[in-house]
Amino acid sequence: MVAETFTRAQGAPSSFRIHWPPVRRIVIGLLLMAAFTATGAMLLLIVTAIQFQNLIEAPEFDSLKISTGWIRQDVTYLEHYWTESAAIDKKEHEAQDEIFAIGQRGAKNRAAMSHSAEETRNFIDLSDTNYILPPLKLRSFPTPASPPPVPASPDVTNDTAPQHGGDAAQSASAGAQPADQAPSEPKPAARQAPTGVNYQVAVPPPISYGFGNAVDDYFDAYYAELDGAANADAARKSLNAFKLETYKRMEPYFAARAQFDSDASQVRGLNVELNALQAQHKQLDDNSQAPGTPLANGAYWSLAENFRTFKSLVGNTGYDIIALPRMMLVLLLSIFMGILGSLIYITKDFYQDPDRRGFWSIIFRVGLGAGVAFALFFFAAAGMLAMAQAKTGAQSDMSPYLIAFLGITGGYLSDRVTQWMREMGESAFKIKGDGPPDRWAVGLADGLKASGLDSAALASSAGVASADADAWVAMTKPVPGDKQALVAAFLREHPSRVFTDIAPN
Repeated sequence: MVAETFTRAQGAPSSFRIHWPPVRRIVIGLLLMAAFTATGAMLLLIVTAIQFQNLIEAPEFDSLKISTGWIRQDVTYLEHYWTESAAIDKKEHEAQDEIFAIGQRGAKNRAAMSHSAEETRNFIDLSDTNYILPPLKLRSFPTPASPPPVPASPDVTNDTAPQHGGDAAQSASAGAQPADQAPSEPKPAARQAPTGVNYQVAVPPPISYGFGNAVDDYFDAYYAELDGAANADAARKSLNAFKLETYKRMEPYFAARAQFDSDASQVRGLNVELNALQAQHKQLDDNSQAPGTPLANGAYWSLAENFRTFKSLVGNTGYDIIALPRMMLVLLLSIFMGILGSLIYITKDFYQDPDRRGFWSIIFRVGLGAGVAFALFFFAAAGMLAMAQAKTGAQSDMSPYLIAFLGITGGYLSDRVTQWMREMGESAFKIKGDGPPDRWAVGLADGLKASGLDSAALASSAGVASADADAWVAMTKPVPGDKQALVAAFLREHPSRVFTDIAPN
């Protein structure tokens, strides 16, 4: 499409032709930049793949008997491992966030319970004389019973990690009253939890937790006294009104206590869930590094993680390059280095003269560089260049760095390399008798005499020994085919007038 645009520019209006050269330079410059970027990315990918294959063959992993295929399987397992681990961590964070939210809400519930209990008690203390009628006798409000101990979660652990007391943490965050703090209960003994399980939240109830039971006991004692009394209808009616007013003031208390009980139950469930998640995490770790498996080796685990990171960066298609045979990777390295060499050469030309090359010239020059680098790879593989890098035993491998050097050199000097390849081919496939056949110089003696020359001058002009020139003149030896043109030019005669295929008698 760019070439068609270049062609159309030739027949475009003069105003367009004036502005076309700078536009053309910008387009070619952008194309060269894009080509450099793409080629560099491919070279980075190929070189990284070669380095990974070298790491797999490192002596420290000889005992593991690993290969590219095995490590790719382990990379797949690591992806599964980190996916499962992330899912567990997410659930743990969600549970801990929920516990924190419950703690924030719990502080408000404690304050609401304490405030409602205080108002209710003040109402009872100030209003009991208005509602308690004979035959009832005034009773003092009983001291609320101590709050019940913290229920133990089925999976509560007795590890040495600090416990997050819900009461203290919630009071600090929400400013609960100090009188509302219950003394911490001793942590009950429990079965040993798996290693790593170290997060438990206790939710001790506040002092005001038993206030509702105390109010129930207070009114139950009055009703029990009325059961055996005569003429107690007025007292019972007044007591009912007293109880109704009291419980109206306790509605916030009961709502906060119900929410507190629900939150405490939810925290116990979240503690169990956290224990199970952490045990699951530990089991996942144990399975991933089971003794006797390659991943139990720390260096190999690190190598597999590098493979996984590489896969996440380049995607599945780029990652599959690692599985290619090493010879193919070296071949690809040579080709792209040839392209890089051509791009460097073209960029130098473009910098010196932006209008020297057209679009198709650039395309063909890049293709020539890739082809030359491709051919040099096989020249090296055939042993025509010193490309072998000694390895143990009889095994040898082609040095990728030397191949890369040849590739970029071949791409940059494509013209010279193609000339060298032609000479190498001619030398390797030289055919005896190639060219004009040897002929007898029947007119040589007369020609020299007519020109006033001698055989010594002929020998010097043809680049042969004097004895050979004398033999040509005496016709005791034919003139080689590659010398006949020189001899004819020396005599200023057409070769047909000097040479013949008929041998002398």
